[in-house]
Amino acid sequence: MSSAAVPGFATERRRERTLAPRRDGPLPAATGFPKWKIAAVVLGAWTLVGFFRAVERYTLDPTMGNRLEFGFREALAQNLVSSYIWAAFTPLVVWIARRGAIYRTGRARALLAHTAASLLFPVAHTALFFVIYPAVMGVPFRLAAQIKAVPSLLQVFFLTHFLTYWAIVGVTWAIESYRMSRERELRASQLTAQLADARLEALKMQLHPHFLFNSLNSILPLVFRDQDAAARTVVQLGDLLRFSLEREASPVIPLAEELEFLKLYLELQKTRYQDRLTVSFEIDPGVLAAEVPNLILQPLVENAIKHGVAARPGSGHVEVRGFRKGSFLVLRVSDDGPGIPEGAEPETRGGVGLRNTRARLRHLYEGRHRFEHANRPEGGLAVTLAIPLSYGASPLR
Repeated sequence: MSSAAVPGFATERRRERTLAPRRDGPLPAATGFPKWKIAAVVLGAWTLVGFFRAVERYTLDPTMGNRLEFGFREALAQNLVSSYIWAAFTPLVVWIARRGAIYRTGRARALLAHTAASLLFPVAHTALFFVIYPAVMGVPFRLAAQIKAVPSLLQVFFLTHFLTYWAIVGVTWAIESYRMSRERELRASQLTAQLADARLEALKMQLHPHFLFNSLNSILPLVFRDQDAAARTVVQLGDLLRFSLEREASPVIPLAEELEFLKLYLELQKTRYQDRLTVSFEIDPGVLAAEVPNLILQPLVENAIKHGVAARPGSGHVEVRGFRKGSFLVLRVSDDGPGIPEGAEPETRGGVGLRNTRARLRHLYEGRHRFEHANRPEGGLAVTLAIPLSYGASPLR
């Protein structure tokens, strides 16, 4: 008979509650496999156990040849019947093991339940064996004789069945422990991702009031100087906000959409600065479908206008470039203003918009990006942004 075992934030808060570990109730299924596949694996494993046990007993036990009337056929029948009985018991043992896990019900209660079960299963196994085995071998069934033989056979194989029960329990607990560990890791990673999304959303929400405040400041002087221009600017601002709200949900968008939004913003700025502001675009057509963080270029262009065009008399020029370099998408915003004074830190030029841009890039790419400021040899400042090139699949981990 077999002695082996077989392994058989309002929104964010709602999300966190959904992902939070359950404190009570039955444990979920140990695997995601269909039940028929699990049953097939259990049956196949116990078949192998029975076969190898039969070979072992027939070849290594010197008394088997004399005691087996039917030779290897009888040894195989004995061990397969024993294995298949345990295969039938395995789902029940697994259920008891999962229901009476030490980490769920307390050590004393769990050990008491398993001790009782480990004493009952050997008796049930031996009784079933004496019912099934004679029928398999074609031996007439004699109830009285079979019942009398149960105690003697139980004395011989009780320890084997006792250990088999505990082996199944141990394997079940090991699988449960592994599964729960994986679930905890998954929940932790999901919560980390949700927290990162929440931080990104907070940063993005910070940008909108900043952007709206600056836009309204652009309109205010026009109200007294040119009412028609002020009216056009209000309409442009409405179009800009509508366009922004329509794409609010996505953290990344195609570069073409980002440029469309940027051009609407520049129309608003040209109304304010008129001939003082000129803008040029040099975008590689091959990267127009590449994904970029939502609202990533507008703060860079706003910074270039504020510190490059508005900071000097006369006209100013802003250039926006986009091209591929290896596996990266490079975006560069340049101006012909005064640049960064010698000895000053690049971070001194820029306000809420650039701080948010840096923070968003750190959250999105975690070191897989480049964000630099540098004075140009011909004058002015260039802000260069390099991010992993991605078409259609989010660059987020």
